[in-house]
Amino acid sequence: MVEITAETINQVITGMKSQPQPRWKTSAIQQQQIEAELDSNTPKDGMMRVITRMQFQSAPDLGEIDWDKELASFEKLAYPDYYLQPFHSLLGGYLSERAALGNRAGMEAVLENAHPRKSLGIRDEISQLFPPEARNILDMGAGIGDDAAAIARRIPQSTVTAVEASPFMIIVGHHLHQEVPNLKWKHGLAENTELPDNSVDAINMTYLLHECPDNVKQLILKECLRILKPGGLVVVSDSLNGDLHSHRGFFEPYKEQWLKVNPDKLLRSAGFVGIKTCQITHRIWTRMGYKPK
Repeated sequence: MVEITAETINQVITGMKSQPQPRWKTSAIQQQQIEAELDSNTPKDGMMRVITRMQFQSAPDLGEIDWDKELASFEKLAYPDYYLQPFHSLLGGYLSERAALGNRAGMEAVLENAHPRKSLGIRDEISQLFPPEARNILDMGAGIGDDAAAIARRIPQSTVTAVEASPFMIIVGHHLHQEVPNLKWKHGLAENTELPDNSVDAINMTYLLHECPDNVKQLILKECLRILKPGGLVVVSDSLNGDLHSHRGFFEPYKEQWLKVNPDKLLRSAGFVGIKTCQITHRIWTRMGYKPK
């Protein structure tokens, strides 16, 4: 294991400041935001622990991805301003190869001590919360689809649709989970799925809401309420309130808002009822809620 010294931290910070430009959606402002976060006078030990652990995570071999060819198959999406930020101090944020290719290792490192099987174990635990009779399930802000794939494997008679805004994430997810026949993908925004009213049995969201400003959190939950069938289930899992501050150095634009979030109040104010707490791990909170019948 690499010793976390001041010199090591400085080397990592220098490397993060001099990232290669992503092929899509970046700006000088993103560079300034990354540098301001990395130069902040706050401890960077949490960030360094994640970066150090990432080196030791097993990563699937995806072969050579023809990014230009695969990106050409996506229609243009009008990205809102809140999404065009350097999340996790990556130029391009989620709209970058680095974010997609490093997603699995990053989550495994973040949740290394949260479950015997790290992030993939937690995703299997989340999949257990969905009723086996559900036939149309969405995973909102699905990333590379690890949650969606876990749910699809557990309920093979269902159709699980991974809704994701980043084509880079979808491309990597396609390669990772191509053996899951009932997993589908939809390139779009969680706050505007364009799906019919009352058309979905259940919805999952993991590590989505903390990346959104407060008004968008509400828009996403209202969209969930609209498309769920009466009595339909939503499962929301996310970071503990102060966890984003424990990983200073990684740019998180809404960490101050996240400190004030009350999960139960958040779901109730959106119209969900029967809210239940599920303690899957000490590292995240999980809530189940239902659309009124």
